[in-house]
Amino acid sequence: MPQLGESIAEATVVRLTVKVGDQIETDQEVIEVETNKAVMSVTTPCKGLIESLTAEVNETYPVGSTLGYIEASAEDAERFNAPAPPANPPSFTNNDPSADQSVSATDPAQNLEIPVGQNGAAFQSPRLRARLQELGIHPTDAEIVPGSGTAGRVTIHDFEAYLEELSRLPSKKASPMRLAVADSMRRSWTRPLATLGVSISLEPILAHRKTLTPSPGPALYLAKALAIALSEYPQSAGRLVGDKIVLPGSIDIGVAVEVEDGVIVPVFANLDKQPLAELPAQYKKFLQAAKERRLPEEAKRPAIASVTNFGTLGVHWATPIPLPNETLIVGLGYGEKRPFWEEKTERFVPRLEADLTISFDHRVIDGGQSGRLVRRIMELLAAPETL
Repeated sequence: MPQLGESIAEATVVRLTVKVGDQIETDQEVIEVETNKAVMSVTTPCKGLIESLTAEVNETYPVGSTLGYIEASAEDAERFNAPAPPANPPSFTNNDPSADQSVSATDPAQNLEIPVGQNGAAFQSPRLRARLQELGIHPTDAEIVPGSGTAGRVTIHDFEAYLEELSRLPSKKASPMRLAVADSMRRSWTRPLATLGVSISLEPILAHRKTLTPSPGPALYLAKALAIALSEYPQSAGRLVGDKIVLPGSIDIGVAVEVEDGVIVPVFANLDKQPLAELPAQYKKFLQAAKERRLPEEAKRPAIASVTNFGTLGVHWATPIPLPNETLIVGLGYGEKRPFWEEKTERFVPRLEADLTISFDHRVIDGGQSGRLVRRIMELLAAPETL
């Protein structure tokens, strides 16, 4: 399994395009995999014969895992320093608790110690943890199991009874996309996150849209304003690494796109330097690619922050969660006419407004810093011609 992106640790096999015995060429696509970003292809490093395939469809493998073996020339084998295949190539499934290729067995997030109460799953025996790992269940997901052990501890018998009860309920297998989103959100939630919000006028944006063809949507205006604001306040997008705040090398902003059973976030590189008028065509390209799970390479880089437009769902206010590699996320709510006090005429006038929220890593950003960032975004959105 190759490194498919800087922030991608594993991928799920969705299709095998070759079979054992097939003759293949260098850089031939042989396996399709799905990550939390897109569907991508695994290609061959050299030509040869498919000797065996250890990868299985719908199984998830971390970067560096062996997916199969190629019978290659001695020259190619020496060039890649390739090991000989085992006599009986391993087959990895979720039913094998020793399979180090499964998500649950290799994902560091599976071993995070998340504080819980003094009862229930606060303490889990090695036997219970092994069972959770075998089934690919996160330890925190066992907290709701009623425990009969000392001080309410969940025993292996409690857990097996819980599984038996679940087996009688309707269920379906979670998609790779759903599992990837769940893992990202779990890792994000280990940080102290805070949210603040303000009301903004949408009227300047809607008026300015009429001057551009094709016209950008409100989310693109917000993404562009966020990019400019972060270029002026780069510390707001810094990441805490050890005892250092690491500032971004470029202003790369993601825009959340809803797809079947999940969300994909294509990234606009150096958005602070891109003209607003050129964004609609780029966004249309990314949108279509995201729905097909085939983002272009330039849209897969890790963002420093992202934008989500939950207003398209009729939602006024929300507290979106930034991805693990992001320090903050900005959301835009549903637009509606509201009474606005006009100082000049000393009367209320109708104004089209929406709520803007920012959720951020409170270890890096404080209330004052986030407030100033939001204030700058509001200023830019009030004068969209400056974007």
